[in-house]
Amino acid sequence: MLLSLELLNNLAQQHGDEIAIEDAASQVSYTELVTAVNALAVALQVKDPTPGSRVGLCAANSMEYIVSMLAILAAGKVLVPMNCHGTSEQMHQILVDTHPSTIIVDDLGNELIKSEDELKLPFSQFPGLVLTYRDQVPSHIVV
Repeated sequence: MLLSLELLNNLAQQHGDEIAIEDAASQVSYTELVTAVNALAVALQVKDPTPGSRVGLCAANSMEYIVSMLAILAAGKVLVPMNCHGTSEQMHQILVDTHPSTIIVDDLGNELIKSEDELKLPFSQFPGLVLTYRDQVPSHIVV
């Protein structure tokens, strides 16, 4: 994943203000994407500094989903994708089987995942995390 993150950083340097991803409601430039990915990756490392720990992702496809996937990998974590259209029982079994240290959720995922709130990291916290960790980059993990 390091190569992909290097590519993303290079794209941000070369095409900073150009649109990297967009949906019907908003657009994100390469610079904004790199900033968000790095900030969330640092937040994940602060929450659990263990390299290779698992992070669940239970959300519908969106810009935040893409940022989350990239950030999980940038943080040196293992992505555990969870179907936000599954059942609570299925999600519980995934949690039992994988023991994630964090679960990133949108509103739908938040309702579906029955766990302690401190385990969850809702999309709604992303703006605050970007402000908090905006100028930081994740520690490089050597495995």
